[in-house]
Amino acid sequence: MATPEPLRPRLCCLVRGEQGYGFHLHGEKGRRGQFIRRVEPGSPAEAAELRAGDRLVEVNGVNVEGETHHQVVQRIKAVEGQTRLLVVDKETDEELRRRQLTCTEEMAQRGLPPAHDPWEPKPVWTHAGSLGSKDGQKDVSGPPRELRPRLCHLRKGPQGYGFNLHSDKSRPGQYIRSVDLGSPAAHSGLRAQDRLIEVNGQNVEGLRHAEVVASIKAREDEARLLVVDPETDAYFKRLRVTPTEEHVEGPLPSPVTNGTSPAQDGSTWKHDPFQESGLHLSPTAAEAKEKARATRVNKRAPQMDWNRKREIFSNF
Repeated sequence: MATPEPLRPRLCCLVRGEQGYGFHLHGEKGRRGQFIRRVEPGSPAEAAELRAGDRLVEVNGVNVEGETHHQVVQRIKAVEGQTRLLVVDKETDEELRRRQLTCTEEMAQRGLPPAHDPWEPKPVWTHAGSLGSKDGQKDVSGPPRELRPRLCHLRKGPQGYGFNLHSDKSRPGQYIRSVDLGSPAAHSGLRAQDRLIEVNGQNVEGLRHAEVVASIKAREDEARLLVVDPETDAYFKRLRVTPTEEHVEGPLPSPVTNGTSPAQDGSTWKHDPFQESGLHLSPTAAEAKEKARATRVNKRAPQMDWNRKREIFSNF
């Protein structure tokens, strides 16, 4: 009896033909996401091994599971003449959901990780909210991965750096939209969905998109980008700490325990933020005033000018 093919996502690279790509995309009522309805015989889609019933996960390195049909179509059309689709069949999709794994291009190359394999992202690793609990301290297969920012050194190639930077209207900041396979960005460890913190040692969180682009282009052939993945971003935001290059290899901020936090280098955390002024407030009142102060500080950041739509997306 033949051994069944192992479950894994598939990365389908399509080159547009005279009649298009040759597949039909549709949404299904009661099911989240976009699905391949039909693949035309002899089409580029068939040659790329796209199959009817596949669920679409990524388009050109960008996760589209939460996007509308129209948004997904526009992403496919955004790159002229070719597209890269990460898809899963029904069985693979069900297995990923059962194991609570996020589908990635790496899985298309390596297959799904074996149970308890060190590279499998476990729930206690990926949810920052669990790191302060006792359950988040250890795992049966070893300690959880440290949530650290990453410093990516890029040297420009003949086609540029090979990544796309964008601003998301629903959240502040600049994000890596996609990373080209085999590009300088990919080799540096830059990943889609990373949030950009620093460019060449300068914090850019409060800058507009065009200003961040100018910072990246300031050096002709290289750039040093400090970024955080979504889990690391959530962890640092929860602690109200700004990631810096020191956090790449140095001491990490500690989670709050029983309403207190250890002193940190360069940190303004105190047991009572108003104690130095001679005010001794109850913890509840102190927390309320600290929250109000933090809200005012956050409002000082310049807002993205969403009328300047051409600046929202930039390729490097």
